[in-house]
Amino acid sequence: MSPVLHMRRTATEDTELGGQKIAKGDKVVMWYASANRDETKWDDPDRFDVTRYTDKSAATQLGFGVGPHFCVGSRLAELQLRIPYEKMLKRFPDIHVSGPIRRLRSNFISGIKEMPVKLTA
Repeated sequence: MSPVLHMRRTATEDTELGGQKIAKGDKVVMWYASANRDETKWDDPDRFDVTRYTDKSAATQLGFGVGPHFCVGSRLAELQLRIPYEKMLKRFPDIHVSGPIRRLRSNFISGIKEMPVKLTA
C-alpha cells in the first residue's frame, strides 16, 4: 500500500463515474487504502496477502499509480526499499519490534515516526 493516503483532483468537465454524476468543478478524492481493498476485485480484500499482486493478469496495487500516471521512479523506489532490508535482515536475522510503534499524524501521509527494535550483532 502507498504511504500516500489520498489524492484530490478537481473535475474539469461534467462526467459520470461508476454511476455517480460528477460536475465540472467538483472535488474528487481517490483513497488508496480503499482502492487497494476493492471488494469487487478481491475475494477477501481486508486479508493481508503478500501474493495478491504476483498474478500478472490481476489488477495491481495502486501505490505507484497506474497507466499514464504510473510513477517513473517506481523501480528505483523498490530497490531503495529492498536492498537495505535484505542487508539488515542478513546481518540481524533476529531483529524484532520491542516497544510501541508511534505513527506519523497526518491526513495525507501514512508512516511510522518511531519503532523501537531489539537485535543482536
